Amino acid sequence: MYLNAEEFGKRLRGLRKLKGMTQEALARKLNIEKQHISRMENGVRLCSIDLLIDLAVVLNTSTDYLLMGKELNKEQTKNELLSVISQLSGIAQQM
Repeated sequence: MYLNAEEFGKRLRGLRKLKGMTQEALARKLNIEKQHISRMENGVRLCSIDLLIDLAVVLNTSTDYLLMGKELNKEQTKNELLSVISQLSGIAQQM
């Protein structure tokens, strides 16, 4: 499986628009040039690992989604968290 720069750009653009941000606003938040955002969205350029992490944080998504389009399984994550909470509650009651 290879990273597709055009698909990465489509996901980036979609998330940016979903957040109601312009390319300029996103670039300001990331302290980069607007042209860099434009090139990434058009599939002309990819980004560094550091910028990828910053993009994920600013856009409230995962790096997996940006890179490969894989979304988190929210139901599975919810069930795992509830299981941990239940275990911690049991431990707290024993104390």
